[in-house]
Amino acid sequence: MLARWAGLVVRRRWWILSVAAALAVLAGVASTTLTGRLDQGGYEVPGSESVRASAAVDKALGDHGVDALAVYTVPAGQSLRDPATVRAVQRKVADLPGAKVAGATGWWQQPAQLSRDGRTGAVGIRLQVTGKGDQVADWKTVQRALDGEAGATYGVQGLTVRFSGWAAMGVAVNAQTESDLKRAELVSFPVLMVLLVVVFGGLVAAGLPLVVGGIGIVGALGVLWVLSAFTDVSVFAMNIVTLLGLGLAIDYGLFLVSRFREELHTGAGAAAGGRSTGKDADRERVRAALAVAMRTSGRTVLVSGLTVAAALSGLLVFPQGMLRSIGLGGIAAVIVAALSAVTVLPALLAVLGPRVDAFAVPWVRSRRAGRPGNTGRHARPAVRAERGWGRVGRAVMRQPALVAVIVIGALLLAGTPFLRAEYAEVDASVLPKGNPVRTATEQVRDRLPAASTDAAQVILVGADGRAPGQRAVREFAADVSAVPGMGQVAPLGGKGDRVVLAAQVDGDPQGDAAQEAIGKVRDLAPPAGVDEVLVGGPTASLVDSLHAIGDRIPWMLAVLAGAVLVLLFLAFGSVVVPVKAVVLSGLSLTASFGAVVWIFQEGHLIGLLNTEAGPIDASIPVLMLAVLFGLSTDYELFLLSRIAEAYRSGASAKEAVVIGLGRTGGLISAAALLLAVVVGAFALSGLKFMKLIGLGMLIAIAVDATIVRGLLVPAVLALLGGAAWWAPRPLARLAHKLALEGPSETGPGAVERGPAPASAEADPGTGPDSGPATGPEAGRERAATF
Repeated sequence: MLARWAGLVVRRRWWILSVAAALAVLAGVASTTLTGRLDQGGYEVPGSESVRASAAVDKALGDHGVDALAVYTVPAGQSLRDPATVRAVQRKVADLPGAKVAGATGWWQQPAQLSRDGRTGAVGIRLQVTGKGDQVADWKTVQRALDGEAGATYGVQGLTVRFSGWAAMGVAVNAQTESDLKRAELVSFPVLMVLLVVVFGGLVAAGLPLVVGGIGIVGALGVLWVLSAFTDVSVFAMNIVTLLGLGLAIDYGLFLVSRFREELHTGAGAAAGGRSTGKDADRERVRAALAVAMRTSGRTVLVSGLTVAAALSGLLVFPQGMLRSIGLGGIAAVIVAALSAVTVLPALLAVLGPRVDAFAVPWVRSRRAGRPGNTGRHARPAVRAERGWGRVGRAVMRQPALVAVIVIGALLLAGTPFLRAEYAEVDASVLPKGNPVRTATEQVRDRLPAASTDAAQVILVGADGRAPGQRAVREFAADVSAVPGMGQVAPLGGKGDRVVLAAQVDGDPQGDAAQEAIGKVRDLAPPAGVDEVLVGGPTASLVDSLHAIGDRIPWMLAVLAGAVLVLLFLAFGSVVVPVKAVVLSGLSLTASFGAVVWIFQEGHLIGLLNTEAGPIDASIPVLMLAVLFGLSTDYELFLLSRIAEAYRSGASAKEAVVIGLGRTGGLISAAALLLAVVVGAFALSGLKFMKLIGLGMLIAIAVDATIVRGLLVPAVLALLGGAAWWAPRPLARLAHKLALEGPSETGPGAVERGPAPASAEADPGTGPDSGPATGPEAGRERAATF
């Protein structure tokens, strides 16, 4: 099928490129308005007690609720109680557009919104709209109206205004996200170009993966734009989806261009070109090389895309909108990257043909000039296998059990800090130090605790539609205050059958002690005349989020493992290889998870990252698991494809591992380096959330592409021998029938099977690499089909 698709691409290359260019322009134009359509929320669990409590508070307090705070400060020697200062702020608040602002309450109305020293005060602002995405858009207008010149706001010398609250944080996060995205592109593209020139040795070949990467970026952002019309999409999805789209598109381009050039010069393309002359020879070379490249690397790209998308689909089992939107966007980005690689890139290669080697750098020309003539496809692997990664593979084959034990032990040890992980929810601390919104939030928390949003809300719902009695409210407030970890409790107001209490949480509102205190408050029996007690607020929301994640993790793991097992079974026709891949991919993530906690929570090396230590966001391990599991399996696919190719060509199980590692080790290392550049650029983000994910991915990529793929996978395959390719006969027949297309047995680029081994030393079915009696040669035959 992919060989026929390659032929179609060659015939319709200009049509394909024209359509791709038009779609890319359309997606690029649409993405310019994307940030205004993104959602700041999505962390809450729909239907949870904290969400129901929030809705009850909105209904009970009505006009007293606030969406943002304008935080005013004056220097020592001045006071916000000064009548002239109060009048200046009042005039500015009164001029706010009524179409955007539903109401405002200043410190002159609520004394709790003024600090004891009179130097810090807040104006609570309630917006007309309730949706968080709409609030962010409207808050931009309100913020511009309230903003003033630093140190002389509204003409009052020394008066400064900053902003806090979800709406203000949304504006700040959007601005930071846009800035980070531009910086990541500016940093990554030049570095990627230089590295690709080094890898390919020519400017034209180096530019092709970048073209696919650019399409991956605009395509991913365009898909997010479309998704935002149907569902809420988290603002954090933009960076993560762009990272995946760019990184995978470049990696896929690297693998396809490399295989095309290999076949063009020394493989199927060279053989086909020898049968014709002139331009006909070039066309035949290109057609044959592209057919083999698509049938091998193109097939692997598609399987990889499906595998990474399947891993990201594990995010869809969670109820949090943020995780679901990143999952949907990530799936779309991966699909765009894979489709671009097997449509746009082959069309470009068909147009370029042998000119793919144009503008070669000098050292590559000299290296080619001294290269011996073509020696055939199957002579090259043995030569390559003894260089670089091939030598590593040969060394591993000598002591595979020892290598496996050492690597597994090291990975498990590196992952132990994750056992001490502490969790929090996203708040203003994700913003860089010194950001005005973060500074204002800290000022409110430290100087205006009564106005802080850290307090828990306790809602008493009266029986029979009647308001709870005052005595019952007082007694229950005393019970809440008596709970260890809870502080002062005061009534906020009420309406109808609801009364709202504000309960201060001692210490860190997202720490373990606070979570335990909220659990004990929820366990309190309702007082007489009260049907239901709801507990909400940031701590309660975190408790509900952690509970939901814990409940759904088994389902996510089932989706991840199940999808990868099925796809790799169809790709290789073995039941052992998929199980090995799932186990080793999971094991390879331990070092990254441990490093994230060791650095970001425990504070080791934290000074180098311009951030501070603290609990990690509860959603980050889930995101990392989905993304990194998919990427880990991605590299596994490229390695296993070459190992299977060598195995079906007659090599023994161990020799196939050496050949496969020798032929792909350098390419996988290059792909990992390119992806690391992309991830590293995003790790420079000012948002702690993205910095943490970026560094975690960098560590995972480095570990996976070196220690795991270079040492652990070859060691385990050596221990399994021919049994790695085994499957029961009924499943083998099913896999053959449903197989994802592999190399054909005839035609250009067909894989030449080696003769059956003649001796016990060469035969993997009888030698030390032997699998079960029923499987090695059958496994070889199945591998030959996939």
